[in-house]
Amino acid sequence: LTNALFDIREALGGGFEYYSARVVRALLKERGIECDIRVNITLPIENYKEIDIFCPDPLVVGEVTITLRSIEEAKNQIEKLKSSVSVAEKFTNKQVYFKFLAVEITTDEVAKYLLDKCKEEGIYLIIGREIK
Repeated sequence: LTNALFDIREALGGGFEYYSARVVRALLKERGIECDIRVNITLPIENYKEIDIFCPDPLVVGEVTITLRSIEEAKNQIEKLKSSVSVAEKFTNKQVYFKFLAVEITTDEVAKYLLDKCKEEGIYLIIGREIK
């Protein structure tokens, strides 16, 4: 049963969430920060909010998605991250230290949009691969 659940999580993209958490943990460690990063947590605020990647101290919030095929989907994902940051800040009563968006697969066009928008918004961007 455990193996079956693990296979389902991997098939649904859970593997990329854990990969993203490891990348962020390593980035923070390079800055001299140890962080207890958690994956897929639910905060009991605003009718319960699920956050893909979360660390309470320092406050780290990340959203992870498997594919973004359009700029509209990218905009929605950035708004989802902003909502997660807002909820996490209310829950912890702290200001976010590090926020990021991880996308496993996207198009060149969407990747270019994300690079510009994330830089503008102070969001660290992780892109697995770009397709044409």
